[in-house]
Amino acid sequence: MNSEMRRARAFALLLDLLIPAAIADAVGLLLTAAVWYVAPEISPRAAWIWLGAAAAALGAFLLRDGRGGRARRWLAFEVRDREGQAPGRWGSIRRNLPLLVPGWNLIEAWPILRDGRAARPSDRRRGFEVAPCD
Repeated sequence: MNSEMRRARAFALLLDLLIPAAIADAVGLLLTAAVWYVAPEISPRAAWIWLGAAAAALGAFLLRDGRGGRARRWLAFEVRDREGQAPGRWGSIRRNLPLLVPGWNLIEAWPILRDGRAARPSDRRRGFEVAPCD
């Protein structure tokens, strides 16, 4: 059971990283193609499209746990605080921001890779837990 939970949590993190990135890439590509086709004279400013797409993907990743996390719900487990509620927007940002810091993200991931039920350091500090859905 422990190795299954470890794999499921790692897979959920991977999905939560890939889904916003894939959507942002698709939107960015479509908007860039539209700009090049409709208004080629402003195509040098297309970098702003990609900056916006990257910001949207970053925001989606940081807010992914606001209601428990989409990939986690797909895999039948959820993030809850001490009162049993989903973290909410600010809780999700506080929970996921350490994953964007190079090096610290490895410290955050190590407990999950070692023991599927272990809490990440930021989760322990803030009182969040990841548990199977009821």
